[in-house]
Amino acid sequence: MTGQLPTTAPPAQEDKREELRRRLQSIAARTTTSEQYRRHVNPYIARTLDGLGLDIAYVRGSGTRLFDAQGDSYLDFAGAYGALPFGHNPARIWDAIDGIRHSEEPSLTQPSIQGAAAVLAERLVSLAPPGLTQVWLCNSGAEAVEASIKLARAATRRPMIVATRNSFHGKTLGALSATGRPRYQEPFGVPMPGFAHVPFNDVDALAALFAEQGESIAAFLVETVQGEGGIHPASERFLVTARELCTQYGARLVIDEVQTGLGRTGRLFACEHTGVVPDIMPLAKALGGGVVPAGAVLFGETSLSEDFGLRHTSTFGGNAFCARISLRALELLTENDQALVRTAAERGEQLRAGLEAIRSDHPDLITAVRGQGLLMGVELTDDTSVFPEQGLFRSLADQEGLAGFLCGYLLRNEGIRLAPTYFSNSVLRIEPPLTVSAEECSALLGALRRGVEVIAAGDSRRFFRHLLPDYRPAGETEDGSARPTGTPAARTAPRDGTPAWPVTPRPGEPRWAFVAHPTDLASYASYDQRLSLPGEQVRVLFDRMNQCRNVDTPAAMFVGACRVHTDTGETSYGEIFALPYGAQRLLDMPTEQATHFVQQAVDEAVQRGAQIVGLGAYTSIVTANATAIDDHGVPVTTGNAFTVAAGVDGLLKAAQTQKSPAGSAHTVVLGAAGAIGRASSLLLAEQIGRLTLVGNPAHPERSRRRLADVATAVVEHLASLAPSPEHGGLAQAVALRSKRGATVAETVAELAATGELTSSLDAESVLPAAQLVLAATSTPDQIIRPDLLRRHAAVCDVSQPPNVGNEVRRERPDVLVVAGGLIRMPGDQDTGIAYGLPDGVTYACTAETMIAAHRLSDPMVSHGERLSPDLVRTLRQDADRLGFRLYLPGGRGTAEAAREGDRS
Repeated sequence: MTGQLPTTAPPAQEDKREELRRRLQSIAARTTTSEQYRRHVNPYIARTLDGLGLDIAYVRGSGTRLFDAQGDSYLDFAGAYGALPFGHNPARIWDAIDGIRHSEEPSLTQPSIQGAAAVLAERLVSLAPPGLTQVWLCNSGAEAVEASIKLARAATRRPMIVATRNSFHGKTLGALSATGRPRYQEPFGVPMPGFAHVPFNDVDALAALFAEQGESIAAFLVETVQGEGGIHPASERFLVTARELCTQYGARLVIDEVQTGLGRTGRLFACEHTGVVPDIMPLAKALGGGVVPAGAVLFGETSLSEDFGLRHTSTFGGNAFCARISLRALELLTENDQALVRTAAERGEQLRAGLEAIRSDHPDLITAVRGQGLLMGVELTDDTSVFPEQGLFRSLADQEGLAGFLCGYLLRNEGIRLAPTYFSNSVLRIEPPLTVSAEECSALLGALRRGVEVIAAGDSRRFFRHLLPDYRPAGETEDGSARPTGTPAARTAPRDGTPAWPVTPRPGEPRWAFVAHPTDLASYASYDQRLSLPGEQVRVLFDRMNQCRNVDTPAAMFVGACRVHTDTGETSYGEIFALPYGAQRLLDMPTEQATHFVQQAVDEAVQRGAQIVGLGAYTSIVTANATAIDDHGVPVTTGNAFTVAAGVDGLLKAAQTQKSPAGSAHTVVLGAAGAIGRASSLLLAEQIGRLTLVGNPAHPERSRRRLADVATAVVEHLASLAPSPEHGGLAQAVALRSKRGATVAETVAELAATGELTSSLDAESVLPAAQLVLAATSTPDQIIRPDLLRRHAAVCDVSQPPNVGNEVRRERPDVLVVAGGLIRMPGDQDTGIAYGLPDGVTYACTAETMIAAHRLSDPMVSHGERLSPDLVRTLRQDADRLGFRLYLPGGRGTAEAAREGDRS
């Protein structure tokens, strides 16, 4: 009927709705699957995958491609670590499975004669190197290696198994004992007795071990290509020598072909490249045809023993189902005169040539291309000097973490799936199915080149953008990079004219290190300026990337290095490290965990040559002012003493600006029971009229005791001073009582009664009366509000993160807020390390580390809760001598703040 609304949507519109519905359902399914995996399978792996951006649940696979729930496809060059010789769901393997189903052949028939196993064993023997006439069937590579170890020991009646360092042979106890990576062994109580390791490809070390213990050696176990160790091929000389030594001493040569066997290296068995024939050869991975787990051990009759034959059997090993599939896999590998294996060799040469071309164009980023056939490794740099700008690329290179994040970038941006090697995280493993085409290899090479070019360009925004998928800022180009807004500010070259980066230590030069962490959103934003992201987004990025951190990841990220030139002509070399956690995250951690992270950072700094290490912000707080740190004989400073000097001087200068006479001013110290607050209270007490000490209300009894102790220390300190016309009203009041013979306790009580020296746990009740306020708390909260401050008050905030929020500056123009604890570098030099501070400005705690480096023969550092006024004064004097000056930005506009900084 004319004018009647249609009862159904047009086909095109309905298609769009259906597509949207499908995508929403797939996202929900993906989220549910990820959560199920995280909750019930392996939360640590789930966390790592999410941090790298590899957290995709694939729902379909065909050949070299995988598909997610949204229908997006990915080219698989990870290849299940070699277990996918024919790609995903190969049709002819499934034909074999259908044949098993239709034949109704029984699969599990132990104990009986296993017909399929016998046929498979005979076929393997016909393909194997000469002399390997026996086969034991199992389910995995680790099982195959375990059996190989037992075979060798039983045959030789000897205990020792020799393997190589950095090798990987499996994760069961025996295989893991042979694996040459102590960090992966220690948590599980291995290696078991009877295992030794020599350096890979070290002929002399191997010969020396055999010469010393040859009569005890049952076997030498070696990979022809160390896969998880970083794709390192064994040299022909090493394998030939191993064969000769094993023959000479009656040991068994075990060549682990679990990953390299069955066509992976361009030969059916990798040992064919050298002609070295093993006594025992474990196989797995490709033997299952990419569908089932299957393994085998091939060995000669001289290695067969009754003990092994009767005492090492398997319930599932040799089952008919897997055996028939393995037979079909061998058929596919060997038909047409091993055409697939020969093609794999050709594709391997294509990849090698292409990878070498990329390396040639980017030799600073790609340090090596290694491998055989379709088992290739691309090693990325760990040299921080390659990256002239501070940022994530430099930090990840130092941690050998570039490869993992490059895998995430390639997956999310190029649809290419790669993985790093297990032990060498700086190496990309390229291990596609043997059926990979020339066009697919070209696609991989093009994608990898583009990814490397993003790193070479320093475009961290584009590189990490997939980890912030919901962030779509204005001014972004279609490819995800930011529109040019100017390059980062050029760094000021050192006074001696040397390049600003890289910076390297000079012989005899004092060396220091500083451990910090992001304290506010500005410091997050400044960490990598090429991200061009607000601090909140960088914090989210850090939190996601932190999920990749594990026991093998360095606790702190290397930020950069600098050389400090002082006014006296001296220099020092320093390195900056950052824990990638904000203040609240550090506070929320168990104390033991936070302390462990700081300890790891200190250990790394000392290992790299630091002669003094400084702790910044909450790295000091969580370690009880460095008292929980093992310093290894290297001084560790909290930087608190010079922070006290800067805070006290800053507050007194702010009082002058506000025309508030300090000598009669009522001063409040927030956080007075802490190390900085306590020492600041002692020094301020010399020049002010009244003092109120404020402690933490969360622990009232403890805080009251500590505040009482500070009040007593204030009186004792003032009583010890010689009379001075610069003393304020409080110091004069103490002097009068001391003169008449009052005890310290009596003086404390009298001053509390007169209101000249009081304490409180309620900051809100005492702040309105304060003319001067020093904020030195350990809370990450902004506790000083506009309504709490007296008119024309002066506030110096040395807390990091700050205790004063921006609303105070906006709403209280009469109040002067200065960021205490900031120091100008000698000659206003820029260290090249961005903290979210103006160029040429650093934190007092950092400056203390630099200053202390120039008196290593008589080190004076801040350590523990009680800092002496003498220490503060000494550091202040050294700072003046070396050219470090107070930087005092104010709260009533940047221009006035800059002028105040100049006047300081």
